[in-house]
Formats: sequence, structure tokens, C-alpha cells
Amino acid sequence: MPRWLFALVQFLPLSLFASYAFWHGAPDEARWQQAFQLASVAALAQLAIVLPQRRPASRLMLAANLYLMLGGLAFFTHQWWFLRLYDSLRESALFISMLAVGVVATVGSRAGYVAACSVPRGPVVRASAWLLAATAVALVASVVSRGDRYMAAVYPIIGLAVLQRVLLYRLVQQHGTAANNSFKPKPLRGSD
Repeated sequence: MPRWLFALVQFLPLSLFASYAFWHGAPDEARWQQAFQLASVAALAQLAIVLPQRRPASRLMLAANLYLMLGGLAFFTHQWWFLRLYDSLRESALFISMLAVGVVATVGSRAGYVAACSVPRGPVVRASAWLLAATAVALVASVVSRGDRYMAAVYPIIGLAVLQRVLLYRLVQQHGTAANNSFKPKPLRGSD
């Protein structure tokens, strides 16, 4: 998949979920169920495409897809207790998922939460810590702005995605590795 296309569709399942759920105003329970089930299938399809690739998948995208898949699975299997938990957490559930994935990725993978391969571990951990701190701030913002889709979810997600790209770009620039560099321009034809 071309890198520019991946960046464009990184949060497609989450966007599909929000668009479907809020298409005609505040959703009722049936609309929530349909949105979660539809988005969870889209998240599975996206993971089937992204995970086999060589470069590490965006941890933010993995966390968003985990959030959607858990919600969809809860609806498919009638786990009402879990859905009540999701309902009580609202937008915060997404950022809790991001924090969990971020901690596991930082501790358990060489690429860390920022998804940087071929960069020394120390800088990856530091960049991942910055992204974890920003995710914690996004979680607080989602609690404070509960119910306001834009302030509690949309803007914090955009901010985290931009921060992740900036941190990754800086790591690549500082350590001269091209394995992750999705920002490196391709040479023009005939300029060999």
C-alpha cells in the first residue's frame, strides 16, 4: 500500500464508525450497535491488510481498531456489561485503549509506541514516552469534554496522529535511518 494512501485511510474504520453513528444526529441504541458492528468488520479488514507489511503499524490505528473490535464483539456476543462500561466511559474508552496499546508497545516492542524501526531503543522509548504523555492528556480532555465529539475525541485524535508523525520524523532525521522514513521524497524520473 502506498504510504500516502495509508496515511489517508489510517483512521478509516473509526471515521466510518463516527459517520454512521451520528449521520442523523444523536444515535439510538440500534444505531450504536450497527455502527460498532460495521466498524469492527472494517477494522478487521484494515488489520488484515496492514499487519503483514514490513514496517510497523501505527499504534494509534491499532488502538482505535482494538476499541472498535471490542465494541463490535460485545454487540455480536451480547456482552451488555461491557457495553455499559463503554457507555459510561464514552470517548475516554478510546484513549484508555490507546494508553494500553502504547504501554504494551513501548515496553514490548523495539519500535515502541511511535512505531519507529531501525532507530536505537533509547530514543524510541523517549519519543514513546512523549506520545504516552500526550495520550494521557487526551484522556483527561475526553473526560473533561465528555459528550462533545470534537473536543473529547476528534481534536485529540488529530493531535495525537500529528504528534506521532512529528516524533517519527524527528527520530528518522536524527538517526539517519531510511527504513521508516515515509517523509523522504522519491526522486523524479530522469534525475538519476
